[in-house]
Amino acid sequence: MASYHWVVLVLACTCALSGALAARDLADDPSMAARHEQWMGKYGRVYSDAPEKARRLEVFKANVAFIESTNAGNSKFWLEANQFADITEDEFRAIHTGYKPAAAADKGRSTGFRYANASLDDLPASVDWRTNGAVTPVKDQGQCGCCWAFSTVASMEGIVKLSTGKLVSLSEQELVDCDGTDKGCEGGLMDNAFEFVVKNRGLATEADYPYTGADGSTCDSSTAAATITGHEDVPANGEASLLKAVAAQPVSLAVDGGDNLFRFYKEACSPARAARSSTTASRPSGTACPETGPSSG
Repeated sequence: MASYHWVVLVLACTCALSGALAARDLADDPSMAARHEQWMGKYGRVYSDAPEKARRLEVFKANVAFIESTNAGNSKFWLEANQFADITEDEFRAIHTGYKPAAAADKGRSTGFRYANASLDDLPASVDWRTNGAVTPVKDQGQCGCCWAFSTVASMEGIVKLSTGKLVSLSEQELVDCDGTDKGCEGGLMDNAFEFVVKNRGLATEADYPYTGADGSTCDSSTAAATITGHEDVPANGEASLLKAVAAQPVSLAVDGGDNLFRFYKEACSPARAARSSTTASRPSGTACPETGPSSG
């Protein structure tokens, strides 16, 4: 079993969007019910009864209004009615987020920062850890609020790759089941998870301890595939420090993913693609990207 020392970044965005679901009134649009039916078929959504379906249709209408209004008013990115389009913003936050910020007493603690003396002039212009083979394929936490576990594991997977040359998918479920300081699907903090890994002397592979996306499983920490010797926090409110850290290795972070712009995000805007797609259902006619806009992907 290998042992690695690495840096964890905990970055919590504190921005708050009102998430007002207001745009043009779609309530009387006769095609909206049919559009909702198509969406249900695409995502396999089934409701318990007619009143529940009617309630979800109203939520769907409001979300589509927000999406179309946003797409019509900007040229930097596109939103879409994805699998989250029939739940409210509050429901999304309750089901699909789970970061629990550190208590005030813990925020001032210092873990050291090994890249403090790195020169910004010596850093590369860009680093994509995916192309360097240090990032596993996208994983889906489902309806378990354990983003903290996925963030922890992704960072460990990256440092294992950089240290050994092997990319190994590690177990989020082991953290959900066994990290008693955090709260499983009810949320947690990456710092706590890293400390658990150190005390536990590692994590199992995803193959040996597969993800179930639920609490209540019996903890089994008998087969560790990789571990760490500690973790460090990137200094708060320091973009230069963050730049130094991510240039050296993958880091762990938390973002506010609960607002509607994040929830329905599809892609950045590409001028050529916008021109070709300006009449599709998901993009309002007449909207174009500026020539200096960001490329898609």
